[in-house]
Amino acid sequence: MSDINVISSSTDKNYISIIKTGKHEFTVDEPIDKGGLDTAAKPSELLGASLASCTSITLQMYMNHKEFAYRKVEVDVNFDMNTTQAIKFQRHVVIEGDFDEKQQTRLLKVANSCPIHKVLEKGHEIETTINFIK
Repeated sequence: MSDINVISSSTDKNYISIIKTGKHEFTVDEPIDKGGLDTAAKPSELLGASLASCTSITLQMYMNHKEFAYRKVEVDVNFDMNTTQAIKFQRHVVIEGDFDEKQQTRLLKVANSCPIHKVLEKGHEIETTINFIK
């Protein structure tokens, strides 16, 4: 089937959901102007966080493997959910360290090879089933 399973369960508070994946659990909410309590990130922010964190981790793994010296990796992702077009993700990466031109070119390729980047740049299909319980 799939190697990733994520379960979202509603709570007794409007729009707050408890997310469970593997042995981890966290909360998702909506902002106050949308009827939520603004106690946690909203789902669209998690989409951006997935791309940002995956990019950072992929770069760190590569640089650690190649024994490149770096101090910090920061990834800033912006996108507009209010569009009927394909979403354009704007990703800005800052790596603190001394890299030559060849290394810089390679690190850009590595950033573009993170698994979430690969998923987001493809077409997608969502299959939905619903069970109703009385």
